Amino acid sequence: MSKPETMGCIYKIPDEPIEARVQDLLSRMTLQEKLGQMTQIERSVAAPSAIKDLSIGSVLSCGGSGPFEKALSSDWADMVDTLQQSALQSRLGIPILYGIDAIHGNNNVYGATVFPHNVGLGATRDPELARRIGVATALEVRASGIHYNFAPCVAVCRDPRWGRCYESFSEDTDIVRKMASVLIGLQGQPPKGHPNGYPFVADRSNVVACAKHFVGDGGTVNGKNEGDTISSYDDLEKIHLAPYLDCISQGVCTVMASYSSWNGSKLHTNHFLLTQVLKEKLGFKGFVISDSEALDRFYHPHGSNYRNCVLSAINAGIDMVMVPFRYELYLEDLTYLVESGEIPMTRIDDAVERILRVKFVAGLFEYPLSDRSLLDSVGCKLHRELAREAVRKSLVLLKNGKDQTKPFLPCDKNAKRILVAGTHADNLGYQCGGWTATWEGKSGKITTGTTILDAIKEAVGDKTDVIYEQNPSPDTFNGEEFSFAIVAVGEPPYVETGGDNSELTIPFNGAELISSIASRVPTLVILVSGRPLVLEPWLLEKIDALFAAWLPGNLKAPDLKMSIAEGMICVYRNPDEPIEARIKDLISRMTIKEKIGQMTQIDRSVATPSALKDLSIGSVLSGGGSKPFEKATSSDWADMVDGFQKAALESRLGIPIFYGVDAVHGNNTVYGATVFPHNVGLGATRDADLAQRIGVATALEVRASGVQYAFAPCIAVCKDPRWGRCYESFSEDTETVRKMASILIGLQGQPPEGHPKGYPFVAGRNNVMACAKHFVGDGGTNKGENEGDTVLSFDDLERIHVAPYLDCISQGVCTIMASYSTWNGRRLHSDHFLLTEILKDRLGFKGMVISDWEALDRLVNIYGLNYRDYVLSTINAGIDMVMVPFNYELFLEDLMYLVESGEIPMARIDDAVERILRVKFAAGLFEYPLSDRSLLDIVGCKLHRELAREAVRKSLVLLKNGKDPKKPFLPLERNAKRILVAGTHADDLGYQCGGWTATWAGTSGRITIGTTILDAIKEAVGSETEVVHEPNPTPDTFAGGDFSFAIVAVGEPPYVESGGDNSELTIPFNGAEVVSLVADRIPTLMILISGRPLVLEPWFLEKLDALVAAWLPGSEGRGITDVIFGDYEFQGRLPMTWFKRVEQLPLHAEENLEDPLFPFGFGLTSNTKVLQN
Repeated sequence: MSKPETMGCIYKIPDEPIEARVQDLLSRMTLQEKLGQMTQIERSVAAPSAIKDLSIGSVLSCGGSGPFEKALSSDWADMVDTLQQSALQSRLGIPILYGIDAIHGNNNVYGATVFPHNVGLGATRDPELARRIGVATALEVRASGIHYNFAPCVAVCRDPRWGRCYESFSEDTDIVRKMASVLIGLQGQPPKGHPNGYPFVADRSNVVACAKHFVGDGGTVNGKNEGDTISSYDDLEKIHLAPYLDCISQGVCTVMASYSSWNGSKLHTNHFLLTQVLKEKLGFKGFVISDSEALDRFYHPHGSNYRNCVLSAINAGIDMVMVPFRYELYLEDLTYLVESGEIPMTRIDDAVERILRVKFVAGLFEYPLSDRSLLDSVGCKLHRELAREAVRKSLVLLKNGKDQTKPFLPCDKNAKRILVAGTHADNLGYQCGGWTATWEGKSGKITTGTTILDAIKEAVGDKTDVIYEQNPSPDTFNGEEFSFAIVAVGEPPYVETGGDNSELTIPFNGAELISSIASRVPTLVILVSGRPLVLEPWLLEKIDALFAAWLPGNLKAPDLKMSIAEGMICVYRNPDEPIEARIKDLISRMTIKEKIGQMTQIDRSVATPSALKDLSIGSVLSGGGSKPFEKATSSDWADMVDGFQKAALESRLGIPIFYGVDAVHGNNTVYGATVFPHNVGLGATRDADLAQRIGVATALEVRASGVQYAFAPCIAVCKDPRWGRCYESFSEDTETVRKMASILIGLQGQPPEGHPKGYPFVAGRNNVMACAKHFVGDGGTNKGENEGDTVLSFDDLERIHVAPYLDCISQGVCTIMASYSTWNGRRLHSDHFLLTEILKDRLGFKGMVISDWEALDRLVNIYGLNYRDYVLSTINAGIDMVMVPFNYELFLEDLMYLVESGEIPMARIDDAVERILRVKFAAGLFEYPLSDRSLLDIVGCKLHRELAREAVRKSLVLLKNGKDPKKPFLPLERNAKRILVAGTHADDLGYQCGGWTATWAGTSGRITIGTTILDAIKEAVGSETEVVHEPNPTPDTFAGGDFSFAIVAVGEPPYVESGGDNSELTIPFNGAEVVSLVADRIPTLMILISGRPLVLEPWFLEKLDALVAAWLPGSEGRGITDVIFGDYEFQGRLPMTWFKRVEQLPLHAEENLEDPLFPFGFGLTSNTKVLQN
């Protein structure tokens, strides 16, 4: 897509305001597509063709309908992703919302955590607990690929005969309002100032929620489900409407209409309540959805006069109809009603705007597919412990002892012999109630969890004999005496109308069973029910203790041995605890071996599962472009990284690794990723916002590959272009480097106002841990020697080279890498003054300091001392993590010796490990250790390639334009008859990208996906223009006819580090001779592809008609043709002073301005105007 088309397609641009995206998309939609968006269908009828061709807006699982029996979250994710991919293939690619009734956990999914039903949560009166349950539920729902949850129910139940009583928090409006805090857990907390009524979803860990059922469903006559609520409007508002006010103020995305009536008027067709009150008076901006098959229920028999039902529901204010099966009839009738004018087009547009608004708010256009990194959260220990806490807090003790002075509870867990009885003692399905595994729930081991009997057996002492008989007979009591009995009775599972009950007695002859046992032994009764039941006085008198357990869910994992006291102490696993408390707790549990393991970073080639698991290795990296295999894609990388991570999570404490790569100009090692210009080119743009956007894109592509840690940005100030890492620097000018270090904010995210200075920050799972490097002075070495010596006073070092680190530290940079180089002869890796006294103490850096690759080995090789000495000097100097990367056994052996001998104090080890853990907690690795596969589609996407193309355009520096300044040579004529394209770099993607691409040093050829300069030229010119390509033209090339002009691209081959040190800086491959040969014969534009200024002799310059410095532009060659053919103006300015002779070096604006060829900041426009600094 061209730039104008991209700019016009606003709805696909995530940075555009949501309302602008809604209006843009709406303007592109046909009537059929709009009506499709208003349709929600059941998964069993959701054919790919229906979703794609009809632009269906949503799919749901009716009544717990799933992929198959006991389907896991991964199975659900597979199913939902398949449906979503059909939607994305529709004309406009509008994603579906997938909906499910996850009303007490993700209760339809096998193995998910099942929390107590709302009636039990209402008994806790704990809104913070409800919020945390919302958080956990959202995570488990999103793990299954689902975006939309039909919860919370905020009904106020005024009569327990109602079959949905247990879905209500309370009969009391204020308690329901209080417990509706579960919504904040589900959707996230809107920021201060969020517009009232506007839908909100915090991120991909949250769901689209649904407040239901609007309104008064809990107040029907005699508690009849789908009955009639008879009340004045004032009472309806005071009792039943009030909880919706709170939900709307918290950004609830959707509201579901009730099956019930109000004073005889069906809610689904009540324009006054749905539109005048809910949308207009209360300001609700989300969408209103019908209940399942609600339109069929308007008339008897069901489904009669269907078209009239559609008419009345849509005109009343229903935006999306949960059809869910007869969608062809619904769409046919809805189309007829719109085309006939009975439903105004404004009503349709309002409905679709609301639906699209929710989809944009939820980020579905950016992240439509499931996030497989969440799968480990499903039924996890933390969530089971949360459910266990909820059960504890929900239990209501109604009687404790026949004599009030002699309490019966607590029970003696070391009693000799206990009888456990009753229909609900060992039945997980009964314990969970309706809406579990199936619509109405069912009996038996329907999911993973712990029954009351399981829990009793686990809780009692080793010598206690537990006897279980569901329905004991008199013979049960003939043997040895029981100390006491625990009898669990209650209701079977039920839902909706099937639960309406006018008697409310204990089913299964529960009262008789209790009486039979309580007549013989002291008895505790546990009542498992969704509401109060009849308890006759005679029965109550017999019971020693009684508590209401409501419908408690699946309690906890069967293998969980940890007591609740122990669970609460395990602070480091609790994401709600402060990071520093989590660090302190975890470090207190670690052995010395585990601590020094965390300080170790090893290469992927030696990262065996046993090393990661048994040694608690802190980090793994890909050294020098090391990859899973040649041309490995992001998904291949994610598979590899997840494999390493799973091994780390199996360690004793389950501390995740972070995986590091040199993503220095995009995720440049991964095949197919977007490759941006190297830093020297970005420095030429002077565009800090561009750098930040590139950081955002790079972070997304890095995270898509499963990697959490990027060894970037390099914020060196390069004072000499002879340095082999010159292109990794933004500029010779400190202020320019500081400005362009905004890329860090893109990589890690923008810290909020008030974020503590120096404290590491990572905004979310779309961001990476970054690494400012190389501390410090690496760009100022003598003669530009890589790993050489920077000879400066501390004041100059601070002013020139330390300054960019101040900005990074203030923006929460997570890590800083020490430099191979020296400062006044002192090795940076062992310089306590700079690493500890300056960086950590004076500058307040709270993240971790990491060594460079094999830095300790290099110290040994250079100075000939033993390895242990350098372990000692680097760790005591302030290095927290060592990039070993191969010989980790020796490193760990020597480090252990030095700690045990006291040569490295334990305080230094603890400081290093605290810093490493701080970064891991800040990055959310304990919560989300695995890759997010939903990001894979963004790798190398059109939006990112367009961003790289923009960067190329802005980086180009025009150094000459015409032999006569009054006659500019550029822009070129795209409809010229015949063009010669020549030079080594015209059709070489590897040369165009430079070092750190595909491999460590980079290489020649089609090393990744992208566009060469030649490709771009052929695409840019007119259809009748002949493009002749000869990399090395000879005089014979010009014998065949006249060329209009030539474009010759020459420059440097890829190089890295010391391999790029160069004392001559001439154009390689006889580049000057090739250009001269061409320029002697035809007008010539020379494009110089290099990581730095190169020698341009005066005689050579005179021959050229135009000269462009293109630096190392990366994968998007079209950015060059955008400018040379005049679609865009030149904007780039030199990031470095361009010398005439190498003998002048170092030559830079700050100190030495001796006769430069082009001064720092120089750059022309196509009309030969000099750009202003």
